[in-house]
Amino acid sequence: MEGKKILTERNILFLYIIMFSVGIAGHLIGQLKGFIIPLTPFTLLFLGTVTILSSGIGRNVTPSLSNRNFLIWFAVTYVVTFGLEAIGVKTGLVFGAYTYGDTLGTKLFEVPLIIGFNWVLVILGSVILAAKFTSNKYAVAFITAIIAVLFDIILEPVAISLDYWQWSGDAIPLQNYIAWFVISFFAAFYYGSMKIEFKSISPVHYLAAQAVFFMILLIFMN
Repeated sequence: MEGKKILTERNILFLYIIMFSVGIAGHLIGQLKGFIIPLTPFTLLFLGTVTILSSGIGRNVTPSLSNRNFLIWFAVTYVVTFGLEAIGVKTGLVFGAYTYGDTLGTKLFEVPLIIGFNWVLVILGSVILAAKFTSNKYAVAFITAIIAVLFDIILEPVAISLDYWQWSGDAIPLQNYIAWFVISFFAAFYYGSMKIEFKSISPVHYLAAQAVFFMILLIFMN
């Protein structure tokens, strides 16, 4: 029982700070870059898993990982977002014309497997944050979509620089941000409709840590 207290929200936040600080240093120091960048998908998987598990760990956190509705939402959101990415890469009809590089690891249908997982985490953090402002599920979905789009605006230039993905013509289409808004809105609305109680704030901390990480890289990377 005592072991569970190791992964409190506070300790998980400390983990984010340490991991992303190391990541920033590794991306900005040339000698470390070749070692750090290949670890990207494993880092995302590890931190994302810790974030999800935060729902059932800690003295003041309601266990929600075992909640059937959350597991259904998680699975559906992963499959749908991954499927849309696969369609998008193949046709250019969803986000615009783009291709994934090798940085994000193993691919299926030309899409890194970690992508659907990261979609889940971005939307989860956004919807939990949005729910702090209102209990109206339509408003929560709208605010979630805005937060997710703002996150993608920060993410895009760095992602391109690190070869997460590349856009045809080297221009990020407006279609991409519209797709982010629509996908995030419906995923958040579905979350609200499922009446999920994920009371850990760790997904918000994780989203914020990623945003700060990409903002710092955006400022200091050449």
